[in-house]
Amino acid sequence: TGYPTRWEDQTKYRGGWVVDGQRQKSLRLRLQGKWGTLTNIFYNPYLPTLDDYFEPWTYDYQNLINAPLADEQPTARAISMVTGKYMDTIEAGPNWDDDLGGSQVYANNDPNFDGASDEEM
Repeated sequence: TGYPTRWEDQTKYRGGWVVDGQRQKSLRLRLQGKWGTLTNIFYNPYLPTLDDYFEPWTYDYQNLINAPLADEQPTARAISMVTGKYMDTIEAGPNWDDDLGGSQVYANNDPNFDGASDEEM
C-alpha cells in the first residue's frame, strides 16, 4: 500500500490538486495555499508520522562477525535506530511490498481502487 503507509490516500494526507470552481475553474493544491504553508511550516497535522513510515532499523552485525564457530548459523537481530533496543517484529519499511505489488491483499488496501468493481480489480 505504499511507503509511508497508504501514501496515495489523498484524503488522509491532503495531497494532489483540486479544481477550484470559485476561481474560474483553476487548479490549486489540496493541502494549502501560500499562507497555509507559512502557518504549517513547523507543524503540519496531515504529514505522515513515524508510525506511517515504521521505525528505521539496522542489524546487530557484530553478532555475525564475532560469533564463535558453531553448528548453528548466527543471526543478526534488528535494532531500532530510534530507541536503540532490539526489535522483535518488523511490520513494514521501504520497498516492503515491492515483491508483492500484484498481490490481491495489497490491491484491496490500495486507495486508488476504492469503489472499483471486481472486474476492474
